[in-house]
Amino acid sequence: MRSCTLPCPAPPTRPWCEPRLREQCFGKYEGTPRNGGEFRVSKTHFADRYDGGESMMQLAQRIYNLLDELKADTGKTYLLVAHNGIARVVQSYFYDMTNEEYAAAGIRNCELVEYHFE
Repeated sequence: MRSCTLPCPAPPTRPWCEPRLREQCFGKYEGTPRNGGEFRVSKTHFADRYDGGESMMQLAQRIYNLLDELKADTGKTYLLVAHNGIARVVQSYFYDMTNEEYAAAGIRNCELVEYHFE
């Protein structure tokens, strides 16, 4: 087995685990296929907590609050690593989306997406 290092300087700060980037709790849908018919429809009901989970609105508040904090910390670049559900919320922070676009949004596995605060 080989390993390699990238020719880049050490980051200016140590990485940390931001608890607000945790995936949404889908309640009764935890452990079920994400593309299941009932679950897909339920994801369009943004105030639904999925019987014991977290609603899309609660999730968006959590992520929007984090992004507002990062925006206020000007002059820095951040790399956020998260699951697809979080990526969907981040996309909605920067771009207008219909409910249907939001429910269907996603990124590819390990995809990098760049956003800029204005």
